[in-house]
Amino acid sequence: MKFLFAIAVAAGLSTAAWAQTSAYQSADGNSSIFLSNAKASLIFNVSDASFNAGYLHEGAGKSLEYGFDVTGKPSSSLSNQVFQKGSTPPAFGGTASIGYHSPFANILTMTPHSHLRDDWALVSFTYTRSTFTTIANASAEPVKRNFDGYRILPSYNTLLNVKGDNGVGLILGAAAGVQGANNVSRLTQVTIATPVPESGASITPYYVETQKTGYLGAYQEQVWAPVYTDAVAIPKQASWIDFDLFTRWNAAHAGRYSEGGMGIFVARPKAPTKVLGGISIAWKNGVPTYAIVGGFAF
Repeated sequence: MKFLFAIAVAAGLSTAAWAQTSAYQSADGNSSIFLSNAKASLIFNVSDASFNAGYLHEGAGKSLEYGFDVTGKPSSSLSNQVFQKGSTPPAFGGTASIGYHSPFANILTMTPHSHLRDDWALVSFTYTRSTFTTIANASAEPVKRNFDGYRILPSYNTLLNVKGDNGVGLILGAAAGVQGANNVSRLTQVTIATPVPESGASITPYYVETQKTGYLGAYQEQVWAPVYTDAVAIPKQASWIDFDLFTRWNAAHAGRYSEGGMGIFVARPKAPTKVLGGISIAWKNGVPTYAIVGGFAF
């Protein structure tokens, strides 16, 4: 078995990214487009505070796809202050994926004028674990929590050819599934100060305390229904410039949100999933979010 590393390291580090996605990402690190014809790749999402390292194997023709990766999120930082509203605690986890390459496309019968150039479908299973402290209100004791998050996400991607060599290529992605989540990002991030023994009577008085980050509010664990779509336009005469229109939803009642936006990305010529960098802007429940993404694919 070969192994590919898809590493996402954020420069201010904030929400856990999900595995083996391309660099067509929104500010929260989510995407419905997965790596195509995978080799090694390196991805940075400055606005998302996470990294992932993994592999997604895909054959050239009709074949089984499989992959695995680990995901992590060190801590909140500048990314939350500049790019996102709300913050999330450090987390670590992994994803296993299985699927099929070319369920509908057939390279044996394909011609230069064929509209369906390639497609791939897979299901990813993700688990993350995070530890953090919450405080229900000013009169309550801090509570240390361990949260086990999960996500099951079926997805389908297709590469279409529109109007031959002088037209436009399209990558379409759609994903929908179920996710175990919580409402920490909607709580107020606070600093919890714990006093330690004061100075003795025979020395100059001083006061010492220890501090740690916590979240103030009514904590809840929830089940979400994530739905993601992407439509990436690739001009044939300038295939290194890609335009992504995307949506992100949580269709469940708990934690419901909707987000839509667009991004401009630079990719390797004739390799649109191998994104070198880009920016995007979106509106999440009416609040603007921004993403800066950089990457390298081998």
